[in-house]
Amino acid sequence: MSHPHWENPETLGFGRLPAGAHFHRYATLQQSQSGRSSRDKALSSGWRFCRVSHPSEAPDQWQTPSFDDTAFKAITLPALWTMDPDFEDQPIYTNVRMPFRQEPPRVPKLNPTGLYRLTIDLKPNRRDRKILVLEGVENCCYVYCNGVEIGFSKDSRLPAEFDLTPYLQTGANVIAIMVMRFSDSSYIEDQDQWWHAGIHRPVRLSTRPNVNFRDLHVRPKIDLATGQGDLNLSIDLAAEGRDALGHQVAITLTEANSQRNLTPHLRGEIEKANYYPVTGKGARIELHQTIKRVKPWSSETPQLYRLTATLLNPAHKILEVIHCNIGFRTIAVENRELLINGKPVLIKGVNRHDHCDQTGKVISEALMRQDLEVMKQHNINAVRTSHYPNSSRFLELCDEYGLYVIDETNLEAHHHYAQLGRDSHWAPAFLSRAVRMVERDKNHACIIAWSLGNETGFGPNQLAMAGWIRGFDPSRPIHNENAICEQGVSRDWDANPEGSDFVCPMYPSVDDLIEHANTSQDPRPVILCEFAHAMGNSGGNLAEYWQAMEQYPGLQGGFIWEWIDHGLRAIHEGQPYWAYGGDFGETIHDLNFVCDGLCWPDRTPHSSLLEYKKVIQPIRVQTLGRHFIISNLHDFVDLSDYQLTTHYLVDGLIKSSQRIVLTTIGPQQSTKLQIGAPAHCKLLPGEHSRLFEFRTKRSTSWCEKGHLVAWDQLHLKTHRKPLPKATPKRLDTPIIRSIANAIQVEAGLLSLSLSDRGLADLQVDGYPLLAQPMDLNIWRAPIDNDGIKGWTGQQHKALDRWREQGLFEAETRHSPAKVLTETASAIQLGQSSIIETQAGNIRCKSEYVLQAGDCLSIKHRFQVPKALEDLPRLGVRYCLSKDLEALSWYGRGPHETYRDRNQSGKLLVHHSTVTDQYVPYILPQDHGNLTDVRWLTLSGETALFKVIAASPIEASASHYSKEQLLPAFHTFDLTPDPYTWLSLDIGQRGVGGASCGPDTLPQYRLGFGTFELSYQLQLKLS
Repeated sequence: MSHPHWENPETLGFGRLPAGAHFHRYATLQQSQSGRSSRDKALSSGWRFCRVSHPSEAPDQWQTPSFDDTAFKAITLPALWTMDPDFEDQPIYTNVRMPFRQEPPRVPKLNPTGLYRLTIDLKPNRRDRKILVLEGVENCCYVYCNGVEIGFSKDSRLPAEFDLTPYLQTGANVIAIMVMRFSDSSYIEDQDQWWHAGIHRPVRLSTRPNVNFRDLHVRPKIDLATGQGDLNLSIDLAAEGRDALGHQVAITLTEANSQRNLTPHLRGEIEKANYYPVTGKGARIELHQTIKRVKPWSSETPQLYRLTATLLNPAHKILEVIHCNIGFRTIAVENRELLINGKPVLIKGVNRHDHCDQTGKVISEALMRQDLEVMKQHNINAVRTSHYPNSSRFLELCDEYGLYVIDETNLEAHHHYAQLGRDSHWAPAFLSRAVRMVERDKNHACIIAWSLGNETGFGPNQLAMAGWIRGFDPSRPIHNENAICEQGVSRDWDANPEGSDFVCPMYPSVDDLIEHANTSQDPRPVILCEFAHAMGNSGGNLAEYWQAMEQYPGLQGGFIWEWIDHGLRAIHEGQPYWAYGGDFGETIHDLNFVCDGLCWPDRTPHSSLLEYKKVIQPIRVQTLGRHFIISNLHDFVDLSDYQLTTHYLVDGLIKSSQRIVLTTIGPQQSTKLQIGAPAHCKLLPGEHSRLFEFRTKRSTSWCEKGHLVAWDQLHLKTHRKPLPKATPKRLDTPIIRSIANAIQVEAGLLSLSLSDRGLADLQVDGYPLLAQPMDLNIWRAPIDNDGIKGWTGQQHKALDRWREQGLFEAETRHSPAKVLTETASAIQLGQSSIIETQAGNIRCKSEYVLQAGDCLSIKHRFQVPKALEDLPRLGVRYCLSKDLEALSWYGRGPHETYRDRNQSGKLLVHHSTVTDQYVPYILPQDHGNLTDVRWLTLSGETALFKVIAASPIEASASHYSKEQLLPAFHTFDLTPDPYTWLSLDIGQRGVGGASCGPDTLPQYRLGFGTFELSYQLQLKLS
């Protein structure tokens, strides 16, 4: 029994033109120079669309000109019908599982199908051909012209071209496309992303002369010693029979912003010897030119040259002009290093999916540019196109902006893993996807490696892909995570070198990396294909990863998973939010695992992106004795484009600033700088530090003038200031009362009450500061790295352990308070407390010293048993009155920081509000923590509440309690409290990256034993 094309993995497509390089076509040189082409017509408007449940349900003759499509919906392309509320099909999110219960190559009986019709007026002639170009269709499609089936295509992320010429008629013509949501290729497009359906990239009609450019292969080389360029070209022409005889191709190569032709005599003519059997048609020209001096392309110096090829007929009339941008650079893998232009380059990368929160996989050029500009602004130099080829326009922009790219084959069989990579029936699909990707993208300077796909195991099908790529393009290495990973379990990292030129593991620990660097003899560099899973409040341990990358030979960077959260914009009772798996009624889904980016869906950076920017910054300042060492970590540029400003600070306040004129500091070079303390600052009490800031001197394509690229803040000295002491005078007639189980104390303007609920009341001049009693605080609303709230089977995660320990239901019992000492100037109270959990008890002794001068000194001493050695947090929490909204602190900021993610926080005095401390993670979780806090002030129109820590603490102020955050699954589940929840912590557990990867490092956990939290409250009315 035969199966339809969409259930046969050996049917890849038919009626398609051969794959070739992407370039821009024009009728004249003037059009080429202006960028406005008469040869390409965008087919975006005028489409009529209908959705049916299966291909067999398409109306009879729906693809013919006579069919009445008035009942079809008018739409504009590109668009996904899964993002259109008029149709019942919804986005589906899965990470590993298929969205249906079938086995390869079968697809479900319910296979939603889109029917597209476009009526277009054309005037065919014998001199031209009309080519329909579909840049991207999910998942597979049939193409019809005037009722005739002309082709079929699979691979959702690569273009398909169909020659309509034989089927056209003068006047009205109907182009029809049938798109199926699922096919056998769904099994090898099982990536961690939304499942959509529709035409998600542009559709256009390309007009080409009968003899036209079919392909262009540019192989530029550069001699790094002399700067000499070497240009090799292979040009394929499409033509019938011997029609190409006598045609010529002329080449011009110009530098950006210059009209000077570097190849004035580069021209070739088609002769008999030039014929090349490209599918039985066409001809080839091979050209070569040496150029005396060219400038190399790199991410730091994205020097491009515009290559223009002009096709002339035997009468020397221009038939077609094409152009593309090229770059001269070298790539090599030698001695455990990836060398670009002869230098080992650290890959500071991210994985990027196509995603728009309003259009799904439909990505505008403006959004592509925004992605690349935000990346460059955060010191990122590389992109892995996870897990499929991106739009050709995106690659052109990477060439232009300067981003290294690992171009990845549209291949992931995560659910079935290695099964399909070892099945010969699937071999053509594997190989075809690699071949067509390489053919399309071969001329891009930005592409430094080809990837064979993701999470598909390793077998003969991948070896076939690698073999073809190595034979066709030996200039670039091959990346293949699958070579050292089987069903998510890492093999020997030295395995299968024939399948990958890099060792490219997923989510290794820092210790794993260091061990490999110290013990392996593998000559390949380690470049992490995925690390530091950025889900929710994440990005811990980045400093340790990068320290290892810089310190150990053979470790050469990697790609964070991933660039953006894939939330889809939705509305709940008038409130916008970002939806994730399960929010569209899917029965098979993976919740919010799709929200794991360094940015929100609108490209607003998370704090984790700010941390990444800091640890990978290209300039560093360190101290050496009385000198400062400025190191230029760039690979190819000096620091002449940067302005250095240095600030002298005391206790987080800038006391003096000056601009420094930098001497020329070449790439990978350092210089010494000596700057003394300003005379008026030398004896000031407090913490002294110097802040260095490096900003751009001028605007670039990706930033404005004055953009902050790098900074360092170096501690100099401390003239220690003890906690402020109250004026040594007598307390104003203190009053101590014992009422029931409480002790009440009044002295001066302060009064407090200690009861069986702990510190139950605190007032200044009769104004109550507490809305609820202060509580001892040992848990936080879980972050995604603690454990994913909606998942089961996470026994290895901290969240499940905390649940078993009963931390979220822990009860605190307070013993009766006591007056410990009473003098003329102070009253000391004490209270013992026990926090009861299923795993043991935490004991706490609290002391409260009420002093003259309206100061309250507080000390909490905790005893944590070993059974509870990895608490979420340890400290106290105040629920403060409604008025205290203004927030200031001396500590790291201005954004949230955690103990393993605070390199990006400047140690300054910061000013904000409690409201602005809210961080709207798509799945609500703990947020807003502040580290290295010396003091913190909350104030309003009525009162001031100031905390002065005896030693640096962690703190947070929020209108959202942990009790409200804990059960919430969306931002619309939250309502801000009128009160302020102030947490003062000895510490919180670091954020780590354990949602998919290693847990928080031991040094960023709390441990067990004795801990002390000591601080002073200064309270007064405004």
